[in-house]
Amino acid sequence: MFKKGFISCLLAAALLVTLGGAALADHEETAPARETVQEPIRDYAPGTVPAQTGAVQSMSPAIHGVLLAMLHHGADEFQADDTALAWESLYNMLSLYGQLDERSEYQDSDHLLLLSETVRDYTAALDVSFDELGPLPGALSDRIVYDAAADSYQVVCGNDSQAQFQVYTAEQTAGGLVLEGALVSLTDQTDLARFEAALQPRDSMFGYAITALTLT
Repeated sequence: MFKKGFISCLLAAALLVTLGGAALADHEETAPARETVQEPIRDYAPGTVPAQTGAVQSMSPAIHGVLLAMLHHGADEFQADDTALAWESLYNMLSLYGQLDERSEYQDSDHLLLLSETVRDYTAALDVSFDELGPLPGALSDRIVYDAAADSYQVVCGNDSQAQFQVYTAEQTAGGLVLEGALVSLTDQTDLARFEAALQPRDSMFGYAITALTLT
């Protein structure tokens, strides 16, 4: 079975997230100070960085996927009941990060095969019920296809090589974790979009779910 820690370790190598440096506030603190961290984590090993950093790395696929979908749809905030937006967010997660799941399988260099249970696990990070998503939107039919016989999804692999997803600050709150960051152009290092995301703990593969995400 896929482990939560496995995601964190692999994402550290696959995703540049600005996090490192100062420790974040502990869960027990009632009035945690917001920490601005400046150096990206290059090499991650369990126990070498604050616990919240692992949560941020684990949830980075979900936040990144939602942010890209919001920009494509021209949305200022993530609405879980917008099934077209939720499906595209899910597709972005699977296409960019699905290969990190040990249950995934490459069919060729451009297509990834993911079991239905894997897709359900990723959906939980969006705080969305998979059963309420409904059928795949026609707009995604050229990028993700469901095979009922195999109960699996064939996903066209994505590529976001023109931009870098970064988290700048993480604040522990009574309800979970609040992150601020941006999608940054790799061409000129300008912010393409800045965001604030609220995460709450969940008993799921990712450990958290996005309860709010807005462009700032």
